[in-house]
Order: sequence, then structure tokens, then C-alpha cells
Amino acid sequence: MKVAQLLIPLCLSVRAVAAQPDAVSLVKNSIANYEHDWREAEQWRWRATETTWSGGVKKVQVSESIPILGTPYEKLISKDGRPLPAEEEEREQEKYQKAVQRREKESPAQRAARIRNHEQEWAFLNEIPNAYDLSIAGEQTINERPAWIVNLTRRPDFSPKSFRASMLKHIEGKLWIDEKEVRWVKAEAHVLDAIGIGWILARVEPGAHINLSFTRAAENLWLPESINISGAAKVMMFYRKNLDEEIRYSDYSRVGKDVPQHVTGISRERGQTPNR
Repeated sequence: MKVAQLLIPLCLSVRAVAAQPDAVSLVKNSIANYEHDWREAEQWRWRATETTWSGGVKKVQVSESIPILGTPYEKLISKDGRPLPAEEEEREQEKYQKAVQRREKESPAQRAARIRNHEQEWAFLNEIPNAYDLSIAGEQTINERPAWIVNLTRRPDFSPKSFRASMLKHIEGKLWIDEKEVRWVKAEAHVLDAIGIGWILARVEPGAHINLSFTRAAENLWLPESINISGAAKVMMFYRKNLDEEIRYSDYSRVGKDVPQHVTGISRERGQTPNR
């Protein structure tokens, strides 16, 4: 083999290293794009299939997320592969219609406050660059698209500015960021210390894992595809509960903004959900 051939892998490696972006800038840009996509999602409807396993028992429920005047509304539509009983479906429809009426009667200040509270669910992500030492760990092709792998190593001196950001002190993980559109393709989080949920009502134990994946719903628009949670938690600080939950998102469709959507139940065929 010629010397030039032997040097090809080395040259490719050097070129790849030289082309690597700055990890902090890359993550900041990806968070800005995440915020854009989160707001755009307020004009989309989708279906969420939540599957939990507890004590050998599997439970499945399917809900539909519908945009109502700036924020989504979640409506239950089936359980364990079967449509809701008529009475329960009627109750869900009544709750939905009441939510529409309530939001239609809001003052501008009330609506702005509701939307602002909704946005707080993801605003803490802006603190990620301060919470972690960020480094490029390489590249990986996912669904035929190259993505940067970014390691997130927590900083012991991180001081969160918001309550939600405080959980960043207790987890580490990785991000897979699409190289072309700078969106999250995957995210992994590993719980290193116990994380409180709902003050003292529950606590996620160390060793829990959270995996997220995203799908390219449209050009420059990535929306959640799945969330998997495994590990253990303590409820009321003494009852230990194993966590084994999966949420899969599907049937994305753009419906526009500020237009309440009429929703009905689903047929038995559409209510069926696949086994794990």
C-alpha cells in the first residue's frame, strides 16, 4: 500500500477536527432554534401515546394536543388500545369546550400571562451553557443526516437563575445536534443526584435515565418524537416506585394559530397502539 493511502485517514481526521464548531456557540444556536420550534409547535396538533410499565402491568393512553389561542390543550382520546367509553369521551369533550370558552373570554393581559407561563417550561434551557462544560465528542450519522455529539459535564459552581434550571445541577448528558439545521436530534440525561419534584411529594433517584429524540416535521422545524424515562423515584419520601415510561409523538399536522379546533373521539382502529 502506498504511503499516500496510509495517510488518507489521518488527513480526513485532521480536516474533521479543524471543521468542528465551537461547542458553546453551537449549543446556544441550537437552543435558540429549539425556542423557535417550540413556538411554532403552538400552531400544530399531534398525538401522544404514553406507555407505562409498573409491577408487570402495562398501561397505555393516547391523547391529542390541540392549539387553543396560543398554547396547547391536551385531550384524552383512548386507553389501552380502546376508545373511551361514551360517558368519559363526553366529559373530555365538555372539558375541551370549556377550555375554549375560557380562553376566548380572556383579557389581553390574562392571555399574555398564560402564554408566558407556558414558555417558562423551556426557558430554563438558556442556562445550559452556564450549567455545563461543553465539548464536541465527535460526529454521528442519524437518519442519513450528520450530527455533532456534544458532551455536557456539569459545573460544580453553577448558580441557577430559575427554579426549573436548578435540576441541571443534578444531571449530565449528551446532545446530538443536526449539522445542517442546528437542531437537537437526540438528547440523553443521566441523574447523578436526587431531583425533587413537586417539593417533597416525589424525588427521582440517582441512576435514572432520560432519552429524547426529535423528528424533522418540516424544513427547519424539529418536533419531539419520543421520550423514555427509566429508573426509580420515591413518592411521599418513603414509597419507592420504579420508573418505566415511554411517550411517543405522532400525526403532526399544522392547523394555524388562534383558531380553536373541533375534536371528536377516534375509531377503535386508530386507538390501537403497538406493543413495546
